[in-house]
Amino acid sequence: GRGSPSPSPHASAFRAAASRPAANSAAAVLRASLHAALDAALDQALAPAVREGAEPPPGTCTSTCAEAWVARHVCAVLARREAATGTRADPAGSRGGGARHFLFCSSSLPIRHLDMYCAVAPEVLSNRGASGIDGILHAALGAALASPQGGCTCLVGDVAALHDLSALPALAAAAPPLTVVILNNGGGGIFHYLPIASHQVFTPYFDTPHTHSFDSVCRGFGLPYAAASTAEAFEAAYGAALAGGSLSLIEVFCHKEETHRTHQQLLGVARAVARRVLASGARDSG
Repeated sequence: GRGSPSPSPHASAFRAAASRPAANSAAAVLRASLHAALDAALDQALAPAVREGAEPPPGTCTSTCAEAWVARHVCAVLARREAATGTRADPAGSRGGGARHFLFCSSSLPIRHLDMYCAVAPEVLSNRGASGIDGILHAALGAALASPQGGCTCLVGDVAALHDLSALPALAAAAPPLTVVILNNGGGGIFHYLPIASHQVFTPYFDTPHTHSFDSVCRGFGLPYAAASTAEAFEAAYGAALAGGSLSLIEVFCHKEETHRTHQQLLGVARAVARRVLASGARDSG
């Protein structure tokens, strides 16, 4: 499948460590400080993506709609909704017509964006964890139908969506409470993270570049469609989709090369923050 590389072990290990009971209060404070500092640093690094035309300060990301920002925004919005409604605190409410809004996250890059960049997330569903992109839209349709009052957001990449175009007439027929967010970066962006990216055969055989958009095919099946190429536009479109509570599709235009550069920048930000917080903790404990 298109999701063969493993998700970030660093983010997974950090969350696993953060979920364990602290051996002492100092360790708990240090973990909380590290968590908060990393989250704040990511917000700052991605801040230029929020306002179109903003002049980015040194060391920050330059994309007007970074995939990492989209993932963080979706997670933050849905996590706030959960906290406000208390749906996550009531697991029984998610079954049999409950009001919980699920996030169905595709394999390949979307699930890795959540793993690497999203400290806060709502209830997340996915197929096979990290690998396999077949049938994502059909599976998200099922998740939305299982939560008719709460609905579902599906975060999916362009290649995965192209692999499951046959789901579009099913979506039109069922009209579930589903918001599909397609991250269209023009191909298989995940392969930029592999050594093959430095070889001549990388393009077109691995990153499979394309120039397709989903506008015409959505309109052909009568699906509500919106496009976003800036964070401001996506914020508005996603807010309107959630407020409507019905079927909608939002295509977010990104760049796979920029996504990879952003990832490298954010890794540097995370390392710097971790060193600073851990060094401060060591001094305080000494």
